Amino acid sequence: MKKFLLLVVIPLIITACSEDDSSLGKSTNVEFTSVGSKTYFYTTIPGLGDISSEPVVTENRKGIVISEGRITTSIDFIRKIDTILGTALLPKPLKDALREKAIRHFDAKIDSTDLNNIKIDYKIKAKVTSEGMQDYIHSEGDESKPFLLVKYNAKVGDKYTFQDKDGNKYVREVTYRSTTDDYDIAFWRIKVIKVEETVSDGPLKDLFGKVIYYTNHKFGLVGVEWESPDKSKKLKFTIFPSNLE
Repeated sequence: MKKFLLLVVIPLIITACSEDDSSLGKSTNVEFTSVGSKTYFYTTIPGLGDISSEPVVTENRKGIVISEGRITTSIDFIRKIDTILGTALLPKPLKDALREKAIRHFDAKIDSTDLNNIKIDYKIKAKVTSEGMQDYIHSEGDESKPFLLVKYNAKVGDKYTFQDKDGNKYVREVTYRSTTDDYDIAFWRIKVIKVEETVSDGPLKDLFGKVIYYTNHKFGLVGVEWESPDKSKKLKFTIFPSNLE
C-alpha cells in the first residue's frame, strides 16, 4: 500500500540470503494478523496535508495474510505527488507501465468517477510468522515466489534478492538493528531492524530510488520510508499495528 503511492541495500558481511532461502517457520499465531485486525498508517506531505488508510486483515491461511484497505484522494493531490516524485516528467508510455505495475502489485481497483473523490481499493498479501515476514508484492500475488522482508534474528549485512518478471533485480539489505529502544512510534520507543530495498539491475534501476522498511519482532512493519534516487526527496509512512498498546 505504501509503494502504490510512491510508484505510482553495506557489502555482504556475514551471510547472504536469496529468494531460495526465504522460507519462514515457527508460529503463525501472530497477534496483529488475526482476521479483523486493523493497521493504521499515515504520512504528512508538506504543502499537501495528510494521507492515511486503515487496512483490515480479511484472511489468514496458516500465516499467509491478506489485508484490504482503501485510499481516498483527488486528481489534484495525485498530480502534486507526481511532481514531488519526479514521475511527472517521464514519458507517458513509461508512466502508464509503472501505474499498471503498481496496480498488479496490489491488486488495486480504482474508481475515478469523481476526480475530487478518487477511491483506490488495494490488497496486500504476505507471509507472517514469529520468525519474520515475507511478501508477494513483486511476484504479484504468486505464493510460490515470496520475497523475504526480514528475519528477526537477522544480522547487519544480510541480503535478500528477488527478480521480477520484467527483469528488475531487487535487493533488500539489513543495514541497522537496534540494541536499545531508539525508534519513535507515537508515545512509544521500540527496537527495530532496518531493511533497505534498491533495484540493482533492470528497467527500474535508475527510477526506483530506495525504500527503507522498519520492522519489529512484536509489531511487524512499523514504518516505511522512500528516498529519491538523488536523495533530495523523502516520504515517510508511520504504521500503527493493532497490537500496539
